[in-house]
Amino acid sequence: MKKAIAILLAAFLVFSLAGCANEGTDKPADPPSQQVDAPPANAGQQAEVDQPVDSKKTSDWVLAYLCKDLSQQWFIDESGQMLKIAKELGAKDVIMCDSGMNPEKYMTDLDAMISQKVDLIFVCPPDQQLSQVTVDRCAAAGIPVIAIDDALIDENGNVLAPVVELSAFNVGRQQGEWLGDYYQENYASLNAGEVGYMVMTMNEVSSCVPRHLGAQEAFGEKAGSFNYDNMIEANYDGTPEKGFEVAAATITANPHIKYWMVTAPNDEGAMGATRALEQAGVDKDSVVVGCGAYHAKDEFKKDYSAMKAAVYFDARVAGETVTREAMGYLKDGIEMCKDFMVAGQNFGRRPFGGVLVTIANYKEIMGEAAD
Repeated sequence: MKKAIAILLAAFLVFSLAGCANEGTDKPADPPSQQVDAPPANAGQQAEVDQPVDSKKTSDWVLAYLCKDLSQQWFIDESGQMLKIAKELGAKDVIMCDSGMNPEKYMTDLDAMISQKVDLIFVCPPDQQLSQVTVDRCAAAGIPVIAIDDALIDENGNVLAPVVELSAFNVGRQQGEWLGDYYQENYASLNAGEVGYMVMTMNEVSSCVPRHLGAQEAFGEKAGSFNYDNMIEANYDGTPEKGFEVAAATITANPHIKYWMVTAPNDEGAMGATRALEQAGVDKDSVVVGCGAYHAKDEFKKDYSAMKAAVYFDARVAGETVTREAMGYLKDGIEMCKDFMVAGQNFGRRPFGGVLVTIANYKEIMGEAAD
């Protein structure tokens, strides 16, 4: 009886093996191209994060850009160049995440990109108080991070990750020097009590604070007789809507000022102030200096605008610079921004600068970007 059972079991095993063999023969394996091009989102990348750079994959990296406001022209131009350069250097994609100046949306996007196991994250947070949590979560996931435009900083202002940022103080000085000369030529002979300088500020963004400080310093060196009781700060969040709101409130609160000079740390603020001056009916006797020139160029094309100058810096240069830093790390293990390390900082801060443009020279300097 036992012998009969053993024979039956052996026969069953033979037929089972034959069935498996036939199934494998009748259903060919998926071709390699399908396995590479259509996996679940970034499948298998987590295992690569902690491996030495020389054992990582050599193409098809997926990166992410967590941006505070992708509706602003600066970030539109910057992100477009990031995607272009990343693909040229072997990346598969750069996922664009727009927080719309909402910290909660930014954190949701950060967690989503970590869950997708992207290979590297670019960040420009809507609030620099999110710096520490950003680097902590990326470090826990083994995902490298690099900041663009606004540094990731601790409470003492120390950078927590490499960053590509505007040489902010020098840019501000360019604004202030031009405005100081304009004051001497156009306002110095007027009633000092009727001439005001509205210094628009973005105090919550550390990379923007040096812009207004540089502008004030350089203006003071040039202006001489200016009545500094009429130097008034107006803080906003970087958007044209808020720029308009705070500029309009400042104008209303100072009816004795008939001639306004304005500097802003970005073109959005400058444009908002220009519209506020127009609404108040004082734009013909006022002047605005922007920062970025991506909106200033459109103001220059009008029959008249109070926005007469701006420091031009190309968002595409910033986007390309930060992407080359990132891809150099992913491809060759080169520490990001290592050539810009300074004493007392653990990470490099790579700067880029700008050129002041007016209606007289913007087409020559900006080239195709002036269109």
